[in-house]
Amino acid sequence: MQQDTFLCVLTMQRTTPAATALGTFADTITPEPGMSRADIFSLAIARLTRLRPELTEGAVLFFSLDKNQF
Repeated sequence: MQQDTFLCVLTMQRTTPAATALGTFADTITPEPGMSRADIFSLAIARLTRLRPELTEGAVLFFSLDKNQF
């Protein structure tokens, strides 16, 4: 059975005394069987902070996870 695909959008911000970093991850994700919403949330954070390491330990401003369908 094929898993549903989801559109995931995550925005994070991290402020330090030197600067403020803001970044958004937006992509489709097809979860592995048994993955929970929390697992996908963690996956999105990992993907965004891999691309934007300055956001590590930042605050999540927005998270959305919806089936990618009409």
